[in-house]
Amino acid sequence: MTTRNIAITLGAWLVATPLYAQEGEVVPEVHFLSWPSATYANFAETGNYIAEEWEKLGLRIRMDQQAFPNPMLQMWFTDHEFDVVLSSLSGAPHRLEPDFFTNSQFNSANSSPGSWNVGEYSNPEFDKLGNEQVKIYDNEKRREIIYRLQEILVEDQPDAVLSSQVQIFAVNKDNMEFDGYEPNPQGVRANVNQIDMRSKRDQNLVRIGWTLEYSVLNPTAARTIEETEIAALLYDRLLWIGADGSLDYRLAEKVESLSDTEIEVTIRTGHTFSDGKPVTAEDVKFSFDYMKKWEAPYFTQHLSRVEKVEVVDPAKIRFTLTEPYAPFIMNTLGQMYVLPKHVWEPLVEDLGIENPQQFANNEPIGSGPYKVKYRREGTELYLERREDHFDPPLSDLLYVVYGSAEIVTQSLKTGSIDVSFQPLQPAVVAELESDESIEVYEAQSNGINSLRYKTTGPVFWNRDLRRALFHAIPYERIVDEIYDGKASLTATQITPVNAYWHNPNLPTPKYDLEKARQILEEAGFTWDADGRLHFPAQ
Repeated sequence: MTTRNIAITLGAWLVATPLYAQEGEVVPEVHFLSWPSATYANFAETGNYIAEEWEKLGLRIRMDQQAFPNPMLQMWFTDHEFDVVLSSLSGAPHRLEPDFFTNSQFNSANSSPGSWNVGEYSNPEFDKLGNEQVKIYDNEKRREIIYRLQEILVEDQPDAVLSSQVQIFAVNKDNMEFDGYEPNPQGVRANVNQIDMRSKRDQNLVRIGWTLEYSVLNPTAARTIEETEIAALLYDRLLWIGADGSLDYRLAEKVESLSDTEIEVTIRTGHTFSDGKPVTAEDVKFSFDYMKKWEAPYFTQHLSRVEKVEVVDPAKIRFTLTEPYAPFIMNTLGQMYVLPKHVWEPLVEDLGIENPQQFANNEPIGSGPYKVKYRREGTELYLERREDHFDPPLSDLLYVVYGSAEIVTQSLKTGSIDVSFQPLQPAVVAELESDESIEVYEAQSNGINSLRYKTTGPVFWNRDLRRALFHAIPYERIVDEIYDGKASLTATQITPVNAYWHNPNLPTPKYDLEKARQILEEAGFTWDADGRLHFPAQ
């Protein structure tokens, strides 16, 4: 339909609309927080596609592209400074736990700055069911509630799921190879794949290119999954979660459930931190207590049900929970780091800082498979492998920061870098696949791209507006034109990749602008002579 025909159709509709129905307040201009086009062209273009359709319904959109990670993360997770944000939640094995994409994201208790419910959504039924399902260890019974949570989210639309993307990465196989690549929602970026990168260079160094700087080496300050994953190479976790949700024992050798609220973990002995001091059960207890005491942003929610941590013996720790918590092993034990008590316990007092998040930690001391050799802020981070680790990596890693995705791709082709952690733009995939020196890896993610609405804001407090806009998103065009078909549509935040927990009964989203307009009209929305959308008259 041409712009002229749209105008004629809308004009005719306005003539037929009773004048008294236009007394509601005009819908304010929409602050659409989005991504920088230089480094995240797909996300930026997706936002533009959506804004174009919404403006056909009489909304006015102010696109606000902000640099990632900051200031975008500050506006997104801390200040909630947006009406709608193009949200991208990366896939990861531990996020197969169904609580992450449901209750964690949308329970009203998680609306504080830094928590996951950035849109401040609140629904009493959702909260009640969300709190109930985490106490259930019977997966079949729990799945019934997880299905209902997905239904509520589709009904209320606090978050419009755009797609689940297939991320495409590439390596220069002349310079490096994997010693057993593990298919993973995170692709080549997964920790399990990074430690198995083998350099073909004389210096035994794998050079990795990305547009994202690893600016946070302090695990108490981590907010994004990228920041937590780099820290997991410096600080051991008790467990890593396999691509199928299985447990990959790391510092832990055994995990035993004594009851619904008591779990014992036995750790390996003889392992040391990078400064040579032994890793003990005291360090594990300290780490959990310390992260909870100082409200480490990424971990606060996962630690909320930990009542106490006790040292049973030098290699055994007992966790007591306030209530049964089904996600504990995957979400808490599978993500928390072990910090050296002798480094962190005196830190705040010795440095005279308010909290440990203020500590730069430029020379981390951890028990992980790597240690920092050097860091040049904004350009490079060099991780040196620890040959004395219980699972020693094959090569050193050098992360190089670039200004755009295009430069990363060119550097890969010329051999300046060996691996691209920057997901490839669809336009260059065919070109790279034809290059004999390049190998391409696809990763079907359990992550999602979506539109997160601020439901307490001046625009999207209205559920009918959110429900209407569910039909005003050009899903197929976004998948076909922006992602070249390398994405799948799903109405729910738990994607079909996570088959056991995905609710298959919910319809695939479909673009239908007339249906969106019909929903608005039936809800009492009106349009003025300029085509601006107005809320229902009060």
